[in-house]
Amino acid sequence: MGTGKSAVGERLAARLEREFIDIDRRIEEVAGHSIPELFRLEGEAGFRDRESQILRSLLGSQSAVIATGGGIMGRDENVRLLRALGKLVCLTARPEMILERTRPWEDRPLLAGAAEPAEVVSRLLRERAARYALAEQTVETSDLTVDEVVEAICRGLT
Repeated sequence: MGTGKSAVGERLAARLEREFIDIDRRIEEVAGHSIPELFRLEGEAGFRDRESQILRSLLGSQSAVIATGGGIMGRDENVRLLRALGKLVCLTARPEMILERTRPWEDRPLLAGAAEPAEVVSRLLRERAARYALAEQTVETSDLTVDEVVEAICRGLT
């Protein structure tokens, strides 16, 4: 979260002349609820089940640029599905930049109500680091513009 996945994904898709699919938006459309509402109604496990369902439905969409939430890599099935869909690119950012970009935290289920949001972000990054390392390309976005991130990804695609 807060690394620029949606903004970068939209711009990258336009540059590559491909469809852009935001998994979170697709989940909201299908469920008829916002992500925070889904976390309240179904918990994180229910939300993660929905992510997997959407990924399975996208098989065969290799021409799309797909933006996912940061927790999607937590399931082996999702990693396999994502690899079947194309190259995995991980966008990262420093914890303080993530916190700055994700305000208001009430809209972020994993940060909402946290006494120490900075600790939550640091913990998530530590816990997910090995999974994020499975990506074929990683781009640190903290000090880059959206266009600079898109350019870095495009260089990595060649």
